[in-house]
Amino acid sequence: MNTSLEDAVREMMQKISKNIRGTSKKVPVNVYITGGIAIHFHTATRVSKDLDAIIDQNINIPSKLTVLWQNENGEFEELAYDYNYSPTLGLMHEDYDRRAIFKFNIDDKLNVYILDPVDLIISKLSRFGEQDQEDIQRIIQNDLVNKNQLEELANDAIKIASVGRPETFKLHLALTLEMFDEITGNVQ
Repeated sequence: MNTSLEDAVREMMQKISKNIRGTSKKVPVNVYITGGIAIHFHTATRVSKDLDAIIDQNINIPSKLTVLWQNENGEFEELAYDYNYSPTLGLMHEDYDRRAIFKFNIDDKLNVYILDPVDLIISKLSRFGEQDQEDIQRIIQNDLVNKNQLEELANDAIKIASVGRPETFKLHLALTLEMFDEITGNVQ
């Protein structure tokens, strides 16, 4: 799948890569794309206006980082880097990086991954807003996760969560599992 949004992500990653200098960094630096852009990569739906990313090293991100791209209607849109995103503010399984899916490398300095769908769902159990629930539905509808694996990994993440309320995460997980059954026709 090679869409204009994906080209915009690549261009943004190239701009970030240009700021990786010197031998003080262990290269390549790993970037894990999450949020709406990762949903788009997996399902070819949902276009986000910002890019949420986890970066495994402290690097200088260019200020006001944006990229223009043209959507399928010929309209120009702007993709902006989200400087406020932090995986520490929500729920994340500790091994998300092991399941992440490699997308591309930039100049041997930057490896770009997208979160595995199961980790995307886990990351959405914290806020669990309307957009998060729609994203979870898209993942389930595209048959991208195994319900048992989701339940196991989400419970692991909840056990070690350092932020939030575990009972809220458990409720959101239960609602997600119900959603899974409704979508897949396994209603009991």
